[in-house]
Amino acid sequence: QRFERAGLQVHDIRRVQFTIARLEQHYAELRLKHPRAYDRNARYLAGQTGIAVVLSGIHAIAKARSLTGPTEPASAPPGTIRGDYSSDTIAIADAQDRGLHNLIHAADSPEAAAREIALWFEPEPNRRSA
Repeated sequence: QRFERAGLQVHDIRRVQFTIARLEQHYAELRLKHPRAYDRNARYLAGQTGIAVVLSGIHAIAKARSLTGPTEPASAPPGTIRGDYSSDTIAIADAQDRGLHNLIHAADSPEAAAREIALWFEPEPNRRSA
């Protein structure tokens, strides 16, 4: 509802399973630049279920990222998703050797959005009936 109230349209929404294979693709850049952070995030997310959403609208990426708030929830202002629903910090996550509980991800560029949509919204494989 926050995204829609901000003038964005929901084009697709899907429940997704976070597998190591998909996390490796999603976090390919993080995996190369910050392997320790990638490892923590992958351990935290693997096997979990999430919701993937495709949004569109004027300045959709900037609006979505503004509504999401900064990556570190403790520095996210009230009214943002992270600011309202988490207070985790990178320092605490590091001290506990775990991924950051930041609740939500938003693509940072049109290229990242296209890559992530292709990854999380790829067609389901055909299932053979018994």
